[in-house]
Amino acid sequence: MLATHTSVSRDELRKLIEHTNAPCLSLFLATYPPGETQQRAIQMENLLRRGETELAAGGYDRSELDAMLARAWELTDPRVLEEYQGVGLAVYVAPGLFRLYQVAQPIYDMVVVGRRPHVKLLLTTPEVVQSFYVLAVSKNRVRLLHATPRGLVAMPLPDAPRSLSDALQTDMLGRQAQRHVSASTRGGASGAMYPGHGGGEPDEKADIQHYLQLVSSAVHKALHQSREPLVLAGVDYLLSIYRAVNDYPYLAGAHIAGSPDHLTDEVLCAQGAAVLASQLHLTSPDDEERFQKLVQHSPPRASANLRTILPAAHAGRVARLLVASDRQIWGWYNPADGTLSVHETPMPGDEDLLDTAAQQTLLHGGEATAMPAVKVPGGEAAAFLRY
Repeated sequence: MLATHTSVSRDELRKLIEHTNAPCLSLFLATYPPGETQQRAIQMENLLRRGETELAAGGYDRSELDAMLARAWELTDPRVLEEYQGVGLAVYVAPGLFRLYQVAQPIYDMVVVGRRPHVKLLLTTPEVVQSFYVLAVSKNRVRLLHATPRGLVAMPLPDAPRSLSDALQTDMLGRQAQRHVSASTRGGASGAMYPGHGGGEPDEKADIQHYLQLVSSAVHKALHQSREPLVLAGVDYLLSIYRAVNDYPYLAGAHIAGSPDHLTDEVLCAQGAAVLASQLHLTSPDDEERFQKLVQHSPPRASANLRTILPAAHAGRVARLLVASDRQIWGWYNPADGTLSVHETPMPGDEDLLDTAAQQTLLHGGEATAMPAVKVPGGEAAAFLRY
């Protein structure tokens, strides 16, 4: 499996932005439904071919391009992509650079060739929660994972059943032993009936509830000294029952939906980070109102105009920037003399100016977040200025 990052810290973003060895290929592969790895591999190949064509058109040596892109071509193997089901992928390739990021938030297929990495789509998953747990539970398997800044740890749950069938088998053996003792004590067979067993069809819901109670007790025992959030992963039916029997007080309100059995530990933690990020309301509901007030300030303390935002970002005057994740504004900006040129379609040497503004904001200690254009005051970019 290729070395992968499941979250992007501020330091990691800075290192990526500061990589200036051109050319740089930034490639984004959308999430595909589970089981469609063959189709996804074909799409990955198409994106790489498109990137190759653009790089070759720029006059770069073919043998050097082949060497530079060799690791990226591994992602056209469906067996490799099996490891990355359920998440989008962001791939950065340049001389001396190969980075592969898992992106749990929705992204779309895109290829950008430029002088520096295109990072805007990574800004949809900012690093918000440093450490958290993920409990992946199904009828077939139970996993407790701990995500920290140092990495990912699979935590043992010695007191939990390994699966629903394991819980039922253990429970049945215990009841048989109880009946044997009871029969021996009274000198005859016991006629006791137990919920969910005997006298008709098993009560599956009662069995599942019993199973999840055992899991919850084991999780509470393992985490009794922790205050970190726990994100559940599983089908809605099971998780609704789990929430009813849960003993852990720091359970996240949202969860990772769908069967977790086909997801790797790394993917589960990437999706867990996205769940927690969405719960923390990364943009406040009054952003539009606050933005409009600051625009009317004299002098203005906010702007949606790139002719104002770009020089302000380069000068370190942008405290917070919101940019559209689903739009690009192609052109180039010269910070030396303030020249700005905007084009309807990308031309050789162009950059996405929204991405440029975001990069400069981050490099100067500001915050930058990408979101759908409909959520951005002004539609494309909104800068909250320091002064």
